[in-house]
Amino acid sequence: MSGADRLRRSWGQRAVLSVNVVAIGAALASALVLSEGKTRSEQLERVELEGFLSEPVETESGDRVLNILLVGSDSSSGLSNDDPVNIGRLGEQNSDVMIIAHLDERDGTAALLSFPRDLWTEIDGLDKEAKLNSAFATGGPARLIETIETNFGIPIHSYVNVDFAGFQGLVEAVGEVGVYFAAPARDWNAEFDRTQTGFLNEETGCVYLGPEQALAYVRSRHYQTLGPDLEWVTDPTGDLGRIRRQQDFLKRLIREAIDQGARNPFVLSDLIDSTLDSITIDQDLTPQFLLDLGREFSSFEPEELQTYSYPTEFGTVGQASVLFGIEDTAEPILEIFAGASSDDPATVLVRVEADADLDDDADELNDLLERIGFVTADVDLGSVEPGVQLRFGPDGAPAAELLVTFLRDDDRLARAGISIDDIVVVPDDSLTGREIVLSLGPAPEPTVDDDDPAPTTTTTTGADDEVAAPSSTLDPDDLSVFAGVDTSCR
Repeated sequence: MSGADRLRRSWGQRAVLSVNVVAIGAALASALVLSEGKTRSEQLERVELEGFLSEPVETESGDRVLNILLVGSDSSSGLSNDDPVNIGRLGEQNSDVMIIAHLDERDGTAALLSFPRDLWTEIDGLDKEAKLNSAFATGGPARLIETIETNFGIPIHSYVNVDFAGFQGLVEAVGEVGVYFAAPARDWNAEFDRTQTGFLNEETGCVYLGPEQALAYVRSRHYQTLGPDLEWVTDPTGDLGRIRRQQDFLKRLIREAIDQGARNPFVLSDLIDSTLDSITIDQDLTPQFLLDLGREFSSFEPEELQTYSYPTEFGTVGQASVLFGIEDTAEPILEIFAGASSDDPATVLVRVEADADLDDDADELNDLLERIGFVTADVDLGSVEPGVQLRFGPDGAPAAELLVTFLRDDDRLARAGISIDDIVVVPDDSLTGREIVLSLGPAPEPTVDDDDPAPTTTTTTGADDEVAAPSSTLDPDDLSVFAGVDTSCR
């Protein structure tokens, strides 16, 4: 092999792994066919989006902040007729997955923001409100881009679409992807008494999913787990739970691709060949753009990828079940995707709740946080648990770490009469995004027996498994408490 060939393969591998890692997972890995030569590049389908995509504020590599819209369309045209995906389908094509991949070259951070398909919002060009996925169904990527930019203030700089066959091809290229299951799980639509996707897993622990089961797993909107009484329990979160499983699976797929790329010099070609017929990109996506990203994010690890879903609550419009956005909770997330640095306090929403007898301390703490720059809400007074708690949701670890860093510096908590050493960290699945709750309760009762086990709370990991996670007193010099439970299957 010539030196030029070795150099080309090295950069190609670095780019595919890095771009995969930094957030687009499957689709951008496929887009790297552009860097593999003109023949492969010409096989890709392109869509003309001139006038709809935004220009980055900074164009020099190393200073750019980029948003790439990844659409996973539910086209099954590349699958066999007897594939479970084709059950009850008439060849329609909608945006089954809508993710914005945010790449900040200034600090090397990357994040994903998933939008639920049933999010009720104004659809650009239609002068009416509807479910977000109708934007793609009625006007393609251009209307979806305009709808996102108009309603959420997020500029879109590039576009990639991959269909079902492309997703399966990527899983096939790496072989299998390990997913952790705390209980057997399946996809089952109780209304029609049948599966919608064909997903079924009867094991616990790390289970390795091949292409068909991987697609069935990430598409499941009727997800059930087998309870201890051997009864199937439906996940009440619906599409929101599916988003979390999708994001978790992307991280696992990325990690598998990286691990194999380090061992197998031909993994890039396998990834490319697996999706040539299943990907669409915008007209301006170039090899140099992808290689620049590869250089900037060459050392990025999947575990550093921040993942968010747009905060919503369930509702109805007429007879239709929809999701309504929660604007105050979404605001800090949208700040990041609009270009704010992830270490800016304006990207964190802190809610202070307190025992009624501590209203003065709570108001002082809330005012302090607002002066620092955090987004705050009115103090919630009532009955709260004893002691001082910091609660954060499944996506909130980076925000919680940022808050602790600010509170630790200059003894900011001490101004409100609180020691940071007294804070107890409690995971809370009811919180979303970059939302944090600081709870000020009455002084806890003295501990009778020092050997008593610490209280526990239940948290849900990215693989939808429930794990007892101990509440932990915060060590201001050790933020590992925010790392969560390891279910990596590595």
